Amino acid sequence: MEIKKVEEIPDPALRPGAQVLVFASGEVYIRSFTGILERLVTDQGRKGILISTQWSANALMRKISLSKMPRNSLKVIDTVSLSLGSGLTSMEEFIFLTTPASLESILAEVERGLRSEGSEYNFLVIDSITHLKRHHTDGELCEFFHLLLNRLLEEQFLVMLFEQEKLEDDNVSRMISSMIDQTFELAPGGGGK
Repeated sequence: MEIKKVEEIPDPALRPGAQVLVFASGEVYIRSFTGILERLVTDQGRKGILISTQWSANALMRKISLSKMPRNSLKVIDTVSLSLGSGLTSMEEFIFLTTPASLESILAEVERGLRSEGSEYNFLVIDSITHLKRHHTDGELCEFFHLLLNRLLEEQFLVMLFEQEKLEDDNVSRMISSMIDQTFELAPGGGGK
């Protein structure tokens, strides 16, 4: 697994059909995660699907300023809010799954997004593989990512997978790295955003 250390994901890595694994933690993670979504949706005018595994709908709305994004530009598959008992938003951008969400239900919602008439989605972001690892076995995750990455490659989707823990040579990381284009480790730099 070749890991490129950079301050920011370069634009060529965000091309249609690219599949990218991004390692970042702390403030760098939050800045890069929100920055990627703003670049894709606000700057480039793309539409996509976000699988949220760590933030409730209300927290996510504060993090990424959904209200500033064009309407219906981001569909959020929320796997957190129902477990928190938080006041759920009635925004149509959110799909709420029970927690812990089954990988099958996540795949079903992604497929529904792909097949929805006039969706025009062309990217998918998973905010944290780390949180998925806490609820599912390596075997389940390997099968999930194998199906997800192949399906999205058929549709020429850009796929951005964020990992917050140190990249390890485990079964899931090996399987993902064997299928994707690039792996980046983001580190704080002097002249960042």
